Amino acid sequence: MNKIDVVYTWVDGNDLNWLNKKQLFINDNPGLIKNKKVNSRGRFFDNNEIKFSLRSVGKYAPWINNIFLVTDNQIPEWLNTNHPKINIIDHQEIFNKENLPCYNSNAIEMNLHKIKKLENQFLSFNDDFFIGKESCIDDFFVNGKPKLFCGKKINEIDSFNSSVLVNEYQYANYNARLMIYNKYGYFPSFNLRHGIKPLEKNILKELGEIFLEEFKATQKNHFRTKKDIWIIGLYAFYMVANNLSKPYYIKPLRKDLMRYKIKYLRKGREYTYISLNQLDSKKIKSKFSAIKKYKPLMFCINDGPNVSDNKRTLVKDFLEQYFPDKSVFEK
Repeated sequence: MNKIDVVYTWVDGNDLNWLNKKQLFINDNPGLIKNKKVNSRGRFFDNNEIKFSLRSVGKYAPWINNIFLVTDNQIPEWLNTNHPKINIIDHQEIFNKENLPCYNSNAIEMNLHKIKKLENQFLSFNDDFFIGKESCIDDFFVNGKPKLFCGKKINEIDSFNSSVLVNEYQYANYNARLMIYNKYGYFPSFNLRHGIKPLEKNILKELGEIFLEEFKATQKNHFRTKKDIWIIGLYAFYMVANNLSKPYYIKPLRKDLMRYKIKYLRKGREYTYISLNQLDSKKIKSKFSAIKKYKPLMFCINDGPNVSDNKRTLVKDFLEQYFPDKSVFEK
């Protein structure tokens, strides 16, 4: 049986030393940030979600081999770094020095395959991703191939209509889609769910060789830009274009609906996405209720630039209820 690792990309945006370092870098490089939203408080704010995400891994995925936490000279104060599964990876270990400091997740993810001792197959986590129930390797890899968790099929017109793109993430995904279309003539008719991503190190390395110049350009961007490439989207599109895997549609568990009590109506609904920025408190509570009742395989609680303290309190209360027990990864 293959060993599967977990990789987290994490930052504590509440750390004053880190904030001061970032601000000094911005002051020394005027004109670096084209869109103020890429440096918003919400993009880096730490609500301590990673503690509960690790609890979800410890409780529902004990089969995980090693856990790598990729950080910018930061370690959660509660983390048990002596646990044999925990490995702290500083940006300096995987980046070319000339591209540091880096506050761009697109660039950080392009370097994950450089982590020493990382198994070829691993799960990529943001700190706001959670496993919601008991899991096994086959939930993420089928016949040795990674599951590409996606939403409903999209059409070519919508996919290549750049006029509807509203943020740097959407541009990075669009750029990845266009690269695959131009090189392989394949139209990627899907978008990945915002959740846990099963990846393979050798393919990530291969992509860096195939698209060398594009990778170099993104890795030079200290903050997100509209010219970035989202490597995880590129990875998924490349896998399908070359018959290495195929899209795996995972239905969303939208909210606490009466009809979900009928088992076959909620069959396959193994994913929940909660946008704190877009939903009001009532809808957030309904999604939390659905998660508690029906326990999807995975869920994401996505923060944002304008999220109120009240909503963050709702999140904290929910996570403490869903994952009440201290994990072996805590002091």
